[in-house]
Amino acid sequence: MGLRGAVTRNWPLKLAALALSVILWIVVAAEETTSELVGVRLEVDVPPTLALAKPAPAVRAIVTGPARELIKLYAAPLVIRANVPASAQPPRHPLAIGPHDIQIPRNVKVTIQDVEPREIELDVDRFARRLVPVAFRGVIEAESGFALSGRLTLTPRAVEVSGPRGIVYGIDSVFTEPIEVRGVTEAFERTVALDTGRALVRIAPRAITISGRVRRQ
Repeated sequence: MGLRGAVTRNWPLKLAALALSVILWIVVAAEETTSELVGVRLEVDVPPTLALAKPAPAVRAIVTGPARELIKLYAAPLVIRANVPASAQPPRHPLAIGPHDIQIPRNVKVTIQDVEPREIELDVDRFARRLVPVAFRGVIEAESGFALSGRLTLTPRAVEVSGPRGIVYGIDSVFTEPIEVRGVTEAFERTVALDTGRALVRIAPRAITISGRVRRQ
């Protein structure tokens, strides 16, 4: 029997044995204890008079446990919940954290060895709110033989922006999401979402109404 025959003889049994070996290896590897540096989600509770001026710094933890348990942390991350006191003074507030501050999901059996960094600085600012005008971004085009009559009406024309004072007072206008309406032949009204992608600020309402009239040429 040649080499080829030796390899292909009883190949279903050999393939099954190989698959079983791989499965056993995966099971054993999943039970082995290992350590890994894992990201931690930092949730910060800020008093009404203050606001975060920048996203919180990244925090990581050294976690020990079976590999199968560490994998669970990708779906259910570790969390630290921290409070900024009302007495905190801008522009920065120091925050000391340790392994005992980390909340482990109930269904995950791991041990927290350490956290880094042990102290972070949160950028804070006074909370502010103000009305900011809305700027329309898009195209409204009448059908051939028609023309738009007058300006578009935006309702409301200004929206409330709230958050850290430095960012809020640096916003001159809030744009709508791009919109394109063509072939208009009569009075129209559309609800348009606002661009609320700015970090650390809240915009309310999150959408406005645009309306206009059309006349025959």
